[in-house]
Amino acid sequence: MKTQIIESVTIAQAYQTILQSIKIYFQKDNQGRYRMERRRARPICLMGPAGIGKTEIVRQAAEENDLAFLSYSITHHTRQSIIGLPRLIEGEANGKTCSMTEYTMSEIIAQIHKTMQESGKQEGILFLDEFNCASESLRPIMLQLLQDKSFGPHPIPDGWMLVLAGNPSEYNRSAADLDAVTADRMRLLHIQPDYKAWRSYILQHHAHPAVLSYLDHHKDHFYVCQKTDTGTALATARGWEDLSLMTTYLEDAGEQLDLALVAQFIQASEAARGFYQHYQQYHSILASPIPEQIMEKSPKAVTALQKMRTDRTWCLASALLQSYRKEAQKVLENPHADAWKNLYHHVSNMVLVCRNGLDGKGSLDYLLHDLCYSKISAEIMEHCPSKEFQQMFQQVSQKLTQKPDNFLQHMNP
Repeated sequence: MKTQIIESVTIAQAYQTILQSIKIYFQKDNQGRYRMERRRARPICLMGPAGIGKTEIVRQAAEENDLAFLSYSITHHTRQSIIGLPRLIEGEANGKTCSMTEYTMSEIIAQIHKTMQESGKQEGILFLDEFNCASESLRPIMLQLLQDKSFGPHPIPDGWMLVLAGNPSEYNRSAADLDAVTADRMRLLHIQPDYKAWRSYILQHHAHPAVLSYLDHHKDHFYVCQKTDTGTALATARGWEDLSLMTTYLEDAGEQLDLALVAQFIQASEAARGFYQHYQQYHSILASPIPEQIMEKSPKAVTALQKMRTDRTWCLASALLQSYRKEAQKVLENPHADAWKNLYHHVSNMVLVCRNGLDGKGSLDYLLHDLCYSKISAEIMEHCPSKEFQQMFQQVSQKLTQKPDNFLQHMNP
């Protein structure tokens, strides 16, 4: 049965749904008992394309609520590993001793107890990925799991919430459409790729500025899953995140990025080639004297920016953000008064020069937004002995929000 999609949600909305469910499912009465019966606590099922962040939002929700987290892929399991192995025991029936079948503990249930012991947390989230890829022999067990919250004779411990995830059958040839009986025992969320939410997330992790500046201009390349004459073109949030991380590590190691490496992460020709061309421009600017001239407020800098083509200004903004990241990391590794002073001097010059040279261009808003909201800036504000950076970033952010069509409005979920 193809389930009806009444309203799809973004990954950010799915995250809020999980947080809300945690609040309800873990609520207790005055006697310390869970208010909602376990059979009424419908599992949430996140249904969406691969690589859009389903696992990550569940992990984040667990961490935010101090819950244990255990993830399993159903495709890795057999009937024996899920419900346990049968063994014979001596028992009594109708007053007679006879042999009976008993099952060893389910591998998943055993791992839950191990996780509880190792983490010291009695409450948690069990995340079962690729739920709709279970083999035919496992489907009755999956139905029992949805209804009774147990694997065969082994119940999921009280205090554990069940979250499922799957890919629609059009994205995964192993995936099966949900039948009516299964769909009626879960809370089904159909998730669509959401660049805005992903951008906000990755900016707080390991975002490479060249990846973000490219996708800001090519949002249609953020998620691609299209069959062509030469094969399936595929680009996902996971692919862009991994490419972002790899690019940062390559640059830190003094290595070069090439098209062959980009294609290992972004398996869609147009997106991979487009990003690589963008990266080449970014890299040429990064290696030029322009970033240093801007940081030192050279008189030539403003004129050079005003004459620069629009597409190159986005590459320039990425190069400036990367130069700032590297200098900021050095300061954090070896903090002293002169280092903090020089960093503040360079950043304030960058803001001033770019405001004059890039006025009216979208690349300026991109630069200032990511300067204020990046992970490295949060670390700088946390460790800087003075409030200079905090005050500067607050002023820049306030001016951004005052614009009628501001970058914050488009990029923050």
